[in-house]
Amino acid sequence: MLKIGSVRWKGRCSRHSGYYPELDGRAGIKGGCRRCEMLFEIWDHHQNMVRLMREFGLPKETGGDLAPVEERQLSLLD
Repeated sequence: MLKIGSVRWKGRCSRHSGYYPELDGRAGIKGGCRRCEMLFEIWDHHQNMVRLMREFGLPKETGGDLAPVEERQLSLLD
């Protein structure tokens, strides 16, 4: 089992604060800025990870280790 927690991270290039990888893409990187390149790579890897997790599916969809719940409580009125 792999557990991945929620991570909230805000990254921004100090020289190009208006660069937004999702909107600007790789073509929006000015002058080959290394920090903008790293920001784009982080965003790209995040998108790939989310896509792979969705393809893999949830335990319910993949028939994971969850056993069906049985009705164990007996009726008090019968």
